[in-house]
Amino acid sequence: MTKEGNKKWILILVLELLLLLAILAGISLTRSHSRALAFEIPQEKRGVPENQNITTCAENAYWNFVNHRFILVYDEEGTLQWVKIDNAFGRNDYDFDSTLIEDGGFQYYTENGQIVSSVGIDVSKFQGRINWSQVKAAGVDFAFVRAGYRGYGNGAVLLDETFDYNVAEALKNDLSVGVYFYSQAVSYEEGAEEARFVLDHVKAYNINLPIVLDTEDPMDDTARTSGLTPEQRSEACRGFLETIKEAGYETMLYANLRWIALELDISQLYGYDIWFAQYANEPTLPYNFKIWQYSDEGTVPGISQPVDLNIGFQFYGKRD
Repeated sequence: MTKEGNKKWILILVLELLLLLAILAGISLTRSHSRALAFEIPQEKRGVPENQNITTCAENAYWNFVNHRFILVYDEEGTLQWVKIDNAFGRNDYDFDSTLIEDGGFQYYTENGQIVSSVGIDVSKFQGRINWSQVKAAGVDFAFVRAGYRGYGNGAVLLDETFDYNVAEALKNDLSVGVYFYSQAVSYEEGAEEARFVLDHVKAYNINLPIVLDTEDPMDDTARTSGLTPEQRSEACRGFLETIKEAGYETMLYANLRWIALELDISQLYGYDIWFAQYANEPTLPYNFKIWQYSDEGTVPGISQPVDLNIGFQFYGKRD
C-alpha cells in the first residue's frame, strides 16, 4: 500500500474514532439529563412479565426487610413513625396468608386447613343484661368481663355495675372467664391499687383466665394520664401486673399497635402476655400475642348491643 493510501486509512480511522467519541458523549449527556431516553426499548420488546416479576420481587424484599425490623404506625398527629422492633421481646410466628376464615359471624385461625383457634368476647355494662346461655349456644368459648375502671378525670376507682352478674352467669354456662380493668393509673402505686381492687372482687369466683390490664388512649386531652411519658405509663402498668402476679393469678396486657409502639416502654414489660387490639383484615404486631381483638362491632345472640370479638390462638380459653 502506498504512503498516500496509508494516510487515507489513518484519516478514516481518526474520523471514525472522533465520531464514536461524539456518540458516547451524546449518550453520556443523555444519561445525565434523561436516563429514559438513553435506554428506551420498544414496548413490544420489553419482556413485560419478566420485568414485572423482578419489580415485585424487589418490592417484596424491601417490605420484608422493613417489616422484620420496624413497626410502621401512625402517631396521634397522623404522622407515620418507624419504630425499631425490640428483638428482646418474643415474636409471633403466625402466618395470615389465607389462614383466616369466617363462619357463623366469627373469625377463626387455621393451620393446614384445620381450625386452631377459639372464639372470645369481652363485655361491660355497655352490653346491657346478657343472656349467657344464648352466648354459649352461639359458639363463644371464652369471655373477659370488665371488673371496673378508674375515672380519667377525678381518678376514682369504680366497680362495673354488671361485673358480678356477668362473671357468675358466664361461669354458670361453662365459658372460660377472665376479667379486665380499665386503667388510668399515673404511678406504680396507683397501678398496684387498681390490682388490689380487682383482687378483692374476683376472690369470690373461680375464674380460669387472666386478670388483664386494659391500657389505652382515653381520647380526652384533659385525662389525668395524657401527659405521661412511655416510661411513666409502663411503670404504672408494672404496678398492676406485678401485684396480680404476686397474688398467684395469671395476668396480661391489653393494648393496640400505637400504644405498644409509641406510648409504652416495652422493655419494662418483658415476660407478660399481650392481648392485641387491631380492627383490620389481619394483625400487624410483630411481638407474640395470645389473643387478637379484631372487631368492636360484633353481633352475638343473647347480647343486645355491639360487642368486641376476639380470636384466641391455639384454642386459647377453649374448654375440652
